[in-house]
Amino acid sequence: MDYKVISAFPIQTHGVTDVAIDAPQKGIPNYKVAKDSQGNLFEVLNPTLPRTHGPAKASFLLKGTFKGDTISLYQ
Repeated sequence: MDYKVISAFPIQTHGVTDVAIDAPQKGIPNYKVAKDSQGNLFEVLNPTLPRTHGPAKASFLLKGTFKGDTISLYQ
């Protein structure tokens, strides 16, 4: 499934990125793999708490440094 990325916060000390997507947090399945628009693959470590106001958006912790404005997620 493809989603628009709202924000991507790299956590340099741990080599991971917290990515929030434009989708409701409720009802999002547990994804295992993410791919950016250049085709780079990332392991989805776990869902995280979103950092947005209003309705909660889905957010994930990815292994590696994610850069981009769209993300594809796979189970």
